[in-house]
Amino acid sequence: MSLTFIFLTQRGKQILMSILIGFFVGGSILILFKVYETFSYLTSILFSINRLTVILTVCIGLTLSYLVVSRIAVTKSYGCGTDDVIGSYHYHSGFLHLRDTLSKTFAAALTIGFGGSAGLEGPSIMLGGGLSSYLTQKLNLKPEEIRVFMLAGAAAGLAAIFKAPLTGILFALEIPYKRDLVKEAFIPASIASITSYLTYIFVMGSETLFPFIPSIMIPSPLDILYTVVVGLLAAVVSLGFVNFFKFMGRLRRTTKLNVLFYPLIGGVIVGVLGLLFPQILGLGYQTIHDSVTGKLSSLPIIIVVLILILKIVATSITLNFGGSGGLFIPSIYVGAVLGVIYVSLLNLSQGEVYIMASTAALMAASSKTLLTSVAFVAETCGPSSIIPTLIAACVSFFASGWTSFYENQLMNRPEEEEEALGEVYHLFEERGIKATHIKAKDVMTPNPVTIHEGLKIKDAIRVMREHRFREYPIVDDNQRIVGYVEIEDLLTIPMRRWSTPVNQAIIHTPLMVLGDEDLLTVIKKMVETGEDHAYVVEDYESYRLIGVIAGIDAIKKILEIIG
Repeated sequence: MSLTFIFLTQRGKQILMSILIGFFVGGSILILFKVYETFSYLTSILFSINRLTVILTVCIGLTLSYLVVSRIAVTKSYGCGTDDVIGSYHYHSGFLHLRDTLSKTFAAALTIGFGGSAGLEGPSIMLGGGLSSYLTQKLNLKPEEIRVFMLAGAAAGLAAIFKAPLTGILFALEIPYKRDLVKEAFIPASIASITSYLTYIFVMGSETLFPFIPSIMIPSPLDILYTVVVGLLAAVVSLGFVNFFKFMGRLRRTTKLNVLFYPLIGGVIVGVLGLLFPQILGLGYQTIHDSVTGKLSSLPIIIVVLILILKIVATSITLNFGGSGGLFIPSIYVGAVLGVIYVSLLNLSQGEVYIMASTAALMAASSKTLLTSVAFVAETCGPSSIIPTLIAACVSFFASGWTSFYENQLMNRPEEEEEALGEVYHLFEERGIKATHIKAKDVMTPNPVTIHEGLKIKDAIRVMREHRFREYPIVDDNQRIVGYVEIEDLLTIPMRRWSTPVNQAIIHTPLMVLGDEDLLTVIKKMVETGEDHAYVVEDYESYRLIGVIAGIDAIKKILEIIG
């Protein structure tokens, strides 16, 4: 079989395209880093002349970043580029406009270079995903191929900036969903990430991002207990970080000021905080380095706690008040500092192991990327603490629930109807269309077909044959909804058990809404929970079922509004 024939095959084309993407993305990340270094160098010169200039530089960075995006980008969204990439994957078939890619990447370099608190992985993901999207569009690939290659490009960007190819590969698999994986991205992401990594380290060197920890811990039962506790603490801090970040976003959207006031106000606040605690500005790599090596623990514990809190505040303000950048590095920063606090309070030996575990745990909880966070710590600090790191990350991942930084990150891979709902909702969000006058009760089907919880399975199947729906609400004697069942749930039960009541079968937790809730709020809940039906109840005390909204009914109503 000739080499030409191999490359003409579908797999051959995929490999060739992945290598091409990895090479271009690796080179582009080099340029991004050099641009960031230039701005950072200018900032350091001004800071050496007068410390007060830090307030000016952060204001300049946020204002210029805002202006670049508002004047050049097609999609006028600020903040974290990672969420834009996730949104493109779910709602735009992987299409990212080149103007968005370049303007938001440059805006992030301005933000971080001039002292704003954010991570370089955000623009790296945006640049990698955007360039691969542009390249595949020019080659007239199919939309489903563009989606996968866009994700592979984003992974390549992350692999290069972190010098961590496995982290990039797992990122592509995990980031679109909180509880699912994009398996089809594995091969292109693997090839693109490795190629990008090799391209980047050829120029920048292969030194790890943070200190390599040689010590190996074989955890005892007590060590495992300490690891579980740090995982729980990381989950709590992660919830605080994510919720405060989203609160600042709501505050920014609900206040009515001149648009240029926001980056100026944000710049002044972050600049003043940075004047008092310089550790919270920029990327914060030095603070992470000091955390792992034990230097940060020499500071009074109250100072370390303040550094953690103010980093959360500075990042939330930076990315919601006009700045652009990533949230991975701030999460890693907060996790490392939390680990220092934990180790100091309990006076633990082999403290660097718990610090790395805390770092992975906070990253896993805040971004819902369990494997990515463990791989990141293993690749950047060494695999010596892999077991404690994995335990802490697992604990925090599940203890933190569904909460994540990324609004566009879905729970699971949606069915076609759920995917259409998500696209419709995203369209309304982008266009700023309001539909508060349309309530759930206006769209619902009243008096839906129900199945009593005490009905035998064989009788429930008979009801299903008569009405031919796929999903049925389960109610009690008072018409109170207790769950729902799908026809395949009952058909998989052995016939010998068909005489048992339905409530002993697989009953799913229903999404319940009130009749007065507006339609867009209902659709948002359906998208977030991955449900294609919402059950309308009288109130949240009686849970009496009065109607049901199917996803297709919501879509039809939305199309009426658009039309």
